[in-house]
Amino acid sequence: MMTPSPGLLTRSPRALVGHETCIAFHVTLGSGGDGVHRTFELLLIAAVLIATPSASSADSKTPESKPEPIGGLSFVNELEVTVVNILAHVTDKGDNPVTDLTAEDFRIVQDGEVKPVTNFQLFTEEQFRQRATPDAAEILSPPEPVVEEAESVLEPRPVFIVLYVDHENLRPLDRNRVLRVAQEFVRDNLRPPVQMMVASYDKSLDIVQPFTDDPRAVIDALRAQREVTGGRPERESARHEVTELLQRYIEEEGTVSGQGARETREYQDIFGRIVAYANEEVSSLQFSIDALREVLGFISGMTGKKSILYVSNGLPMVPGTELFTTFANTFQDYSILNQLTRFDRSRLFEALTSSANAQDVTFYTIGAGGLEVASLSGAEYRSPTDASAAMLGSKSYLDSLRFMAERTGGIAVVNTNDFEAGLVTIQRDIHTYYSLGYTLTAGGADKIHRIEVTLPDHPDYKLRYRRQFVEKSMETRVQEKVVTGLMFELADNPMDVKLDTGAPAPATEDRWTVPIHLSFPLNTVALLPEGEDYVGRVTLFIAARDAKGGKSDLVRQEHEVRIPAGDYERARNERFGIDASLLMGAGSFRIAVGLMDQVTRQTSYCIARATVSQGS
Repeated sequence: MMTPSPGLLTRSPRALVGHETCIAFHVTLGSGGDGVHRTFELLLIAAVLIATPSASSADSKTPESKPEPIGGLSFVNELEVTVVNILAHVTDKGDNPVTDLTAEDFRIVQDGEVKPVTNFQLFTEEQFRQRATPDAAEILSPPEPVVEEAESVLEPRPVFIVLYVDHENLRPLDRNRVLRVAQEFVRDNLRPPVQMMVASYDKSLDIVQPFTDDPRAVIDALRAQREVTGGRPERESARHEVTELLQRYIEEEGTVSGQGARETREYQDIFGRIVAYANEEVSSLQFSIDALREVLGFISGMTGKKSILYVSNGLPMVPGTELFTTFANTFQDYSILNQLTRFDRSRLFEALTSSANAQDVTFYTIGAGGLEVASLSGAEYRSPTDASAAMLGSKSYLDSLRFMAERTGGIAVVNTNDFEAGLVTIQRDIHTYYSLGYTLTAGGADKIHRIEVTLPDHPDYKLRYRRQFVEKSMETRVQEKVVTGLMFELADNPMDVKLDTGAPAPATEDRWTVPIHLSFPLNTVALLPEGEDYVGRVTLFIAARDAKGGKSDLVRQEHEVRIPAGDYERARNERFGIDASLLMGAGSFRIAVGLMDQVTRQTSYCIARATVSQGS
């Protein structure tokens, strides 16, 4: 959850001016390609104004009848009911899709309580292909399902696939082999309602191709990735150096164990190198996962079936596993294996998959190394390597790919050279599934629910689904959509919110203030009687992102709209305005704003762009 930035709040004595807010905060942005964090100071000064004259005179009379809510959406005091949709994949013993089940075949248990299936629909690849027409694009943003329509036939959900090429954790030759096959996957699947995006990571995240349904654009973006070097070879070179030191020690000294081995210079030197290598792996792993989490944030506000096709040689679940094990076997000092607990980073993957489940994103992972026989020695070594250590090391890298897929309901294509067959399986998985819906009385707060789906009468069938459902508050959903707006266009603006930027003005030697003006019609906000006034309350969410990928924290502000009853007729057709100044460095910025009416829970979003040049 986002924490509001500290600031100073002062209220105006004028009835028609909500309040003035001055907030100053520092924002640390994501690291650039040089590994150095970029930072800018963002100063937000907001003055809330309404284009109505101040007229709180004694002549204003309170209406004789009880005032009714004015403006905004109509609303009633009732419980909010949510339809939870679980996407379930069912296959037989031969991994063939099972498509003849009914709602009665499934049993859903949430938090230990059985939930009756109220929505049921089978989707198949054939249905997607039938809907692959120019008009199919209209279903990319379908309305949320409601309980009253539980028996209606649902449209296939829009599909968003991120093709994620992790250069930092890829061998170039392995990567190119997978990408050649992936081009055919794009040709076969990229048509409405499917959209694809190409993202790459090479010490920094790069959105190479935003979401599109144009296969040529995606394929061109994938081809361009074949020229990137990446960081995996460099780290593997460091691992090879340590392995050769261990082999040289065995050749020259033989096997030395016990206290005598620990006191040798070679023992201390090699152990220090292994720890340094493991620490480097930990640092690289943290940045790699941070980049994946950033992509999750960008697509969190999108509605549809979302997945990340992650191409990598694997991420180390326990960095340094192979070297620590080889070291222990070489010196017959197995106490050194306690270091594996110290460097265990499985909690990072647990947090990553929890975030993916919260954003309704599925990981499909591809181990680009193919069928790896860890016990065979590579030509780069002077003598055979420790087969058991090599096997454990390989397992550490592949286990992470399996974990990411299994925890999010996806598929891991690992330890195989048949990538084409793996992608066909993923293709089938993306398009063929059961949608199982049940009703949930929303609690209004963020909460994780445990889900269990079974097929009591079909114990031989395999069943895959997301085992967690994250119930989100309205504020959380708005925040996610604002973050999505930092990367993608937002067309959801029923409150007619407008965001304009002005000319930058010098503030410091390397900072400029950029004025922004946000406004919306007063009659789109619910106004409730409060004494002799009508009062509305809105919450503003704002974030910014620069052209290099640096992202600010998301800031939350509450604003009050207070109008004397006698002035409402004059004010109802005016716009309510919020003026602010953003303190920025030189560069191009994308600003995303979300506005929520606290009474009706209606939301609106808009985007603006600002450019600050050195000569501003």
